[in-house]
Amino acid sequence: MSFAGRGDDDLYTELWKLCAGPLVDVPQHAEKLFYFPQGHMEQVQCTMLFVGSNNKSRVESANVCRVVHIRLLAEQETVEVYAQITLQPEAN
Repeated sequence: MSFAGRGDDDLYTELWKLCAGPLVDVPQHAEKLFYFPQGHMEQVQCTMLFVGSNNKSRVESANVCRVVHIRLLAEQETVEVYAQITLQPEAN
């Protein structure tokens, strides 16, 4: 994991986890997980088509991915914590 402007600071990680709360579970580096793109499309009001006239416009409902990078961050104005997670799709 890396932390914006903080380096790999154990104290920062513990503080972030305390602010996030006990119900937040951040995946570990190299962990496999399912990614559901529909959630992001709803959040950003994406105009992509789930099913179009050709197979190229189809978006899979769930993709197996591997976590390749994690950044634990906080919004400066609200001090709301969030995780920026980079995923790499796994070959089917």
